[in-house]
Amino acid sequence: MSDMNTPTIFSLLVAATAHAAIAAPTPVSCPLSVSISAAQVPGWTSSVRSELFLNSAAPISGPPEMRGDLAEFTSKPGKQEWSYTYDLVRPFPNGKWLECGYGAHNEVTLSKALPDKLKSCSFTYRKGEKAGQHEIRIHCV
Repeated sequence: MSDMNTPTIFSLLVAATAHAAIAAPTPVSCPLSVSISAAQVPGWTSSVRSELFLNSAAPISGPPEMRGDLAEFTSKPGKQEWSYTYDLVRPFPNGKWLECGYGAHNEVTLSKALPDKLKSCSFTYRKGEKAGQHEIRIHCV
């Protein structure tokens, strides 16, 4: 017989599962590279020598045409690895978006909407193998 004041194993498992579901990170990532096609210009022959590699990633306010770069973040510098953390607990009337930049100067960007429930995202950078390339781990909760 169990004591009424002692929680059952079932209730402990339910509580642990509920806590894990609340704190579980949302999987978010950028493609590692993008292929670009040659420009078509009358009278000219074009060629593309390589793909563009991931250079940057950050959350933005609203879709990309709104140019909603977020200025508030905390940074943690380092030689081999560095990170940026964005607090996303505030109103985003046009939604929270992820923007991924490709090429040494972000010549191409890809953007997609993020879940409104996200409270924070951290972006951890390391230098990649190619010029201008970064390996970026994204952790959002």
